[in-house]
Amino acid sequence: MPEQKPKLAIADPSLVDERGHHYYLTQLITQGAKRAGLQVIWLAHEEFSARGSMDGIRVIPTFSATMYDRYHPERKASLPDDLDARLYEELERGIGQAGLGCEDQLLFHTGYGDVYRALERLYVREDWQDLPFVHVCTPYDLDTMPGRDGATDLAECLGRIRTFEPVDKKVFFWAETPQLAQHYTLTYGFNTRALPLPPAHGEQQPETGKADDAVVALYLGAAREEKGFTLLPDLVEALYEEYGKTGKLRFEIQCTPQIIGYLPVIKEALEKLRKFSPPYVTLIDTTLDEQQYHAKLLASDIVLLLYSRKTYRIRGSGIAVEAVCGDKSLLTFENTFCASLLTHGGGVAVSQAREAATALARMVDQKDLFAQKAKSQGQEYRRKYSVENYVSRLLGQTGPAGRVPFFPSSIVGHVRPQLCKL
Repeated sequence: MPEQKPKLAIADPSLVDERGHHYYLTQLITQGAKRAGLQVIWLAHEEFSARGSMDGIRVIPTFSATMYDRYHPERKASLPDDLDARLYEELERGIGQAGLGCEDQLLFHTGYGDVYRALERLYVREDWQDLPFVHVCTPYDLDTMPGRDGATDLAECLGRIRTFEPVDKKVFFWAETPQLAQHYTLTYGFNTRALPLPPAHGEQQPETGKADDAVVALYLGAAREEKGFTLLPDLVEALYEEYGKTGKLRFEIQCTPQIIGYLPVIKEALEKLRKFSPPYVTLIDTTLDEQQYHAKLLASDIVLLLYSRKTYRIRGSGIAVEAVCGDKSLLTFENTFCASLLTHGGGVAVSQAREAATALARMVDQKDLFAQKAKSQGQEYRRKYSVENYVSRLLGQTGPAGRVPFFPSSIVGHVRPQLCKL
């Protein structure tokens, strides 16, 4: 009888369909796990259905609420105050249905408030050693994390985690950026390791072509103020005469609404953008499937990431990582996670919004130089953060050799005073 493969269950309450970041990341990690010889199981939302082939992946409908339901007026009204209690029960049931044993692995690749609260309920049990190894990776800091305003104070929950016996034995905490990992480690007093997002296409980047020689500047995602959408009209207008009329530059701007719709400030920005017609400005107001999304990204030259420095100083960005891995130049702000990805000069980080037009003009004028640097940048990221390395890092932490005691001073050279107050 053949020996059964060890299991990796990927748990994501927001995995509802085959669109967007949650499906894309789950699928990508699955590929790396299979190459590592693991049997992969998805603990998904109860409404998840796959149109295409799942290629041997077992999907267990598990969760009844996504992390976005708190932002949807109708769904929020039906949520219980202690949503984490329901999540805990659903997770416990999913672990049982998946048949996960004490040597198997469970990953939340997009951890949020209710996940941390649910794990606190799960791992205060006396039989925690019989549970699978659990990894929680988050792209969020506490101020921007969905589900932070639950019945149980999340900051207090995180403060209690440092006293958990299972931490670094059965439960391992991760963050998508080194900056965010350091922040959690120092603030809450338990090890949080960096687990950067893996690249989409391995070490080889697909070739793509364009119909003309114009530089394409791309904004991807929902129309959100924190992602610099309101800065786009001024950028477009400033470059119209010299670069728009001459056909040197084109903007492609996705402007799908957020869950809560278009805010007034976004509506105003859209009206200004609509004054410019294609091919200079093309607005995309529909949701892109995975194939369309990557086609747009690969056909661009520059990705606009003028993200809020307050919100994205340490917080990660999947779009930014995909842009770097796609060998695209970045236009972003200094002192953001996005700026930290400019390791080879493949883009510009500006200090003020008024500098963005000048920077973009320079990137258009020197497009070949920036393209060359962006390619080197992408090659380095793809090599260092392959999905094989992603999975290997997870598995490496669960063995005795991978477990290290909490020692934050080894990270930054000192411990901040607030640690002593926890």
